[in-house]
Amino acid sequence: MKHMHSRRLLGVLLTCALVACSGRKDIAPVPSAADVASVPASATPGPPAAPATGIAGAATGAVARKTVLDCDDRSIIVEATCSPLNGPRMLACTAQSLTVSSHPGGEVKSVHRFMPQPGADGDPPLVEEKVGTLSCLRTEANERYIVASMYNGGNCEQCEWHEAYDWTGRLVASDRDRSKTNAVLGELLTDSSRHGSSVIAKKELVGFYSATP
Repeated sequence: MKHMHSRRLLGVLLTCALVACSGRKDIAPVPSAADVASVPASATPGPPAAPATGIAGAATGAVARKTVLDCDDRSIIVEATCSPLNGPRMLACTAQSLTVSSHPGGEVKSVHRFMPQPGADGDPPLVEEKVGTLSCLRTEANERYIVASMYNGGNCEQCEWHEAYDWTGRLVASDRDRSKTNAVLGELLTDSSRHGSSVIAKKELVGFYSATP
């Protein structure tokens, strides 16, 4: 009986030894707690990253705007960088400039940059001024000026005004402050409303500040 038990035990041991030496890998080992802890977080799949957003969660979507008015030997160029922070109907601009250059040739005479004002509620600094109309006017003394009708989108007495530049692009007059009068600007606006011949060229900036001009 003892020999029989010994033979059975020997058979079991031989079988186990053969299995261990056969190199079977069909059964994966159970990972230890240390192995699980060592897996880097980046290896764990997760949701895709959210798209970049701008102020108040709106898509950034900055757009460049440019328009040109040619007047005799001058080109007046308005350029702006804007985005639909307040919706597509009225773009908000972070940069804007009015450039006067020779025409033809393109020699820059002057560049007037509108300064952004500090934003509110986390908004970036924005340019308040918007250009509604560009005009090149000639006075009775045969002097030429560039006049820009301006607005800021508000509803007030000083929310619409005019700015006059000489032929080199230097700002010489503005009627935004209604308490101050300017003879040059007054003459330009009066003549242009009465005599069409004093208007060299004119351009309405329709859709310039819209997301779909």
